Amino acid sequence: MKQRSTFREKCPSVCWQKQLRDEFLSQGTPPVPHLDVGRAIVRPVTRKFAEQIILKYEWLGTMSSTSEHFGIFFGNYCAGVCCVAMNGIGTGGTLAHAPFQVTRRELAMLARGACTHWAPSSSNSKLIAWTCRLLAIRRPGVRAVIAYSDLDAGEIGTVYQACGWIYVGKTNRVEQFVSPSGRVYDRRFMTANAKKRDISCGAMRQILSDRGWIEQLGSSKHKYVKVLRKNDHVLIEHVKKMILPYPKRASEGGDGGNHPHSGGAAPTSTLQTTETGKQPLPVADH
Repeated sequence: MKQRSTFREKCPSVCWQKQLRDEFLSQGTPPVPHLDVGRAIVRPVTRKFAEQIILKYEWLGTMSSTSEHFGIFFGNYCAGVCCVAMNGIGTGGTLAHAPFQVTRRELAMLARGACTHWAPSSSNSKLIAWTCRLLAIRRPGVRAVIAYSDLDAGEIGTVYQACGWIYVGKTNRVEQFVSPSGRVYDRRFMTANAKKRDISCGAMRQILSDRGWIEQLGSSKHKYVKVLRKNDHVLIEHVKKMILPYPKRASEGGDGGNHPHSGGAAPTSTLQTTETGKQPLPVADH
């Protein structure tokens, strides 16, 4: 059986972002005023700003259809971003909300997230925790957030476990389309293009096949959920019934080895905010 293609080489034991961090640590840190996570500020950023980190540090190497974006800042230097999708957009698709007995508009998805190689330990957990807090303020209709850990990237969701998210199992394998250049797209790419051309999905499949695209099944992903408000007792009780034990790595200290990177793995140059005149949101230590 032919091996399934991925955008980057699979990471069986050590996750992609950990390998990237280790590789570029020799470059040191930018001249930030401090690297104290307790003093770091999490605030909204633009999609264009977030894209600079995601395209360099995130496993998939692409942005998603996201509408809320947050960054963690040490002074004016951004050390990581989270990008959130709404209304059934993302990995879970339009039915991702169904198991939680909420509407599409009440469930958001943490679609993309990454930290720079110089971000201090626990930056990612603080970024995710405050993303949820700020999202609850900015999107009062959203009741919960889901996130997925990609097995191909060597992820088991360690950061979500650290943040106290609830693990609810794995997703089903989904249909994917691989371009001649090796970029991997999910089924929405095919259906969107079929709709744009006003043709059937079957006809679009044939066009892609004629142009050298390959169809395959993607891998399953670990799925985590976070209820945004402590007083949402109905949803909390429902989600409690879905709790499963956190996944663990099959073997600790496995063969991490030297990972041959590809697909835009060069580190992002230091990012600084250019939105002058805007004060960061007041964020308490936690």
